[in-house]
Amino acid sequence: MKCAEVLSLYHRVLSDARDFRILGSTEAALSIVKAFAEVVGNCQQDLPMGIDGLVRAAVEARPTSQAVRNLLQMFIEKSCDRISQQRVAKASLNLDTGSVVREVENYVLSAREAASELALKRIENGDTILTHSYSTTVLRLLTKAPERGLNISVYATESRPGGEGKLTASYLRRVGIKTTLIVDSAVRYVMKSVDKVFVSAEAIAANGAVVNKVGTSAIALAAKEARVRVYVVSGLYKFGTETVFGDLVAIEEAENPELVVPSERMSELAPYLGRNLHVRTPLYDVTPPEYVDAIITERGLVAPQLAIYLARELMGWPKERKTLESTISELVSLWR
Repeated sequence: MKCAEVLSLYHRVLSDARDFRILGSTEAALSIVKAFAEVVGNCQQDLPMGIDGLVRAAVEARPTSQAVRNLLQMFIEKSCDRISQQRVAKASLNLDTGSVVREVENYVLSAREAASELALKRIENGDTILTHSYSTTVLRLLTKAPERGLNISVYATESRPGGEGKLTASYLRRVGIKTTLIVDSAVRYVMKSVDKVFVSAEAIAANGAVVNKVGTSAIALAAKEARVRVYVVSGLYKFGTETVFGDLVAIEEAENPELVVPSERMSELAPYLGRNLHVRTPLYDVTPPEYVDAIITERGLVAPQLAIYLARELMGWPKERKTLESTISELVSLWR
């Protein structure tokens, strides 16, 4: 493909990620990495001048997603390693971006499989589980249960704005799991019938705070009140070591009133929108670590309050780990 074509495709993928036409933070991040790899592979001559802007556009498309930052950084670091090896061997620059993408994908799939396998140990036969939003990691966990002979039932929230919980419920019913779709405001009402809560994350701060689809913190609060355990199932690639406190994460808000106002009421409310009537639709919220019983990663189960130690041990935080910006600079210098 020509450079102009892959650039157009790249920005289309960013738009899809921004507008949540790609469900799941991991899927959005992988889609961005694949599109970025196409740009790297097809725009090699012009790449050094524009790579910083391309990465910045990706981060701005999904600013709350730590997976976008971390998986892009992983791709760039692996690309730097390949280029360095070619320089040492005095070979001509020929970066196989497809194989680098496959390495990133394989890591994500392995992390998802391992995390869901470890989380499965927390499910008992007969459990009623509540989940929120749409997460392929949580879906993998829930589908494992009947495969292992566990009889479970699930409450899935509709997960407004966006309503992606409806797709979660549809998927679970297709694989034969008894599922009840509920409105978000019914969480506290049904919590007395729930045994465990399993959700994923958009990002996990170093203090163990969890950034996830708006409504997660209310679910965790209702669960704590009802003494129901809350588990966050996530790969380590969603840990944000640059952000120590979750409440410092900038929360995105959609600017589309149609996400809240019923279409049949839009005409009568439209004259007041932006004047006497304002619509706020935050997409995420922050769940304090004290409302989460455990974070389950591919490397094991950890109490949220100990997340900072996990980050230090596995990710070299804070001094040893490269920043995304420094990794970009390394790629540019190697490319030249």
